[in-house]
Amino acid sequence: MKNKELFSIALKLLSRKSYSEGEIREKLKEKAGEEEIETIIKKLKELKYINDGELAQKIVEDCFKRNKGFHYIINQLFRRKIPQEIIKKIEENFDYEREFKIGEEVFLKNRNKNFSTILLNLKSKGFSYK
Repeated sequence: MKNKELFSIALKLLSRKSYSEGEIREKLKEKAGEEEIETIIKKLKELKYINDGELAQKIVEDCFKRNKGFHYIINQLFRRKIPQEIIKKIEENFDYEREFKIGEEVFLKNRNKNFSTILLNLKSKGFSYK
């Protein structure tokens, strides 16, 4: 497949939603060889159409807005094929204070429920034990 066609496919994908480098590679894997894909990825990075660091931050912010905790966020980053180094940085600099405040809000909204039900709710939203 020609690089122009491949680039066009990548742009079409990115016009609908943000993808990580790993996700784009996976989508293009069926249509081209590794060298062609590498060329397209390099061009997309040069044009700043893909940036795994920024995407990871957006995912973290989105998860916080949806009242999700540490474990859920890290799982989302793995699922979206964010590189391990970026995930490590996010783990090291994770805002547990913010997670605690969100967890507290979820707890207070549900305070009329059984305590074990509230804990299960927090756990299902991926909140850490910290």
